[in-house]
Amino acid sequence: MTDDDGPERLNRRAVRVLPVSSAGRVLLLQCVKPDAPDAPFWVTIGGGIEHDESVEQAGVRELWEETGLRAEAAELRGPIGAETVEFTWPPFVIEQAQSYYVIDIPDSDERTAEDTPISFAHLEEVEVATTLGYRWWSLDDLRTTTEHVLSNQRVMIEKALAIPQHGHRS
Repeated sequence: MTDDDGPERLNRRAVRVLPVSSAGRVLLLQCVKPDAPDAPFWVTIGGGIEHDESVEQAGVRELWEETGLRAEAAELRGPIGAETVEFTWPPFVIEQAQSYYVIDIPDSDERTAEDTPISFAHLEEVEVATTLGYRWWSLDDLRTTTEHVLSNQRVMIEKALAIPQHGHRS
């Protein structure tokens, strides 16, 4: 839908995925908006749900596209929360109903979860242009950083880090 007085408005459903390592850190992406390349922010993994997908199917697809990490829909835990947000992403104003899921990223015999290679090879063109990097964040990191972490997502990140992993934390 378009409005003569402003940008096109989009309404969509989305899923956010919070990969949590056995060390209790969450994987976040550093991004910029196309119209604000000098204002980086940290965000959870995720995106829009396609019409033929379940929320969980979209979650594992987004996890793979944005990080290269493979998972099964049954491995997602949640939802741990949901919200509707409105934001600009030129040329759109987006109203997005989104739910949050946690996925445990276990250590393997070869490496810790946080040493698992992350790949941006499957990003869409606009994501390549707006994704700067990634980092595993502890709760302390999150609480003491001066870097911009989206405030609505910060609440869900803290909630995810407080949830014990299956067989890893208490």
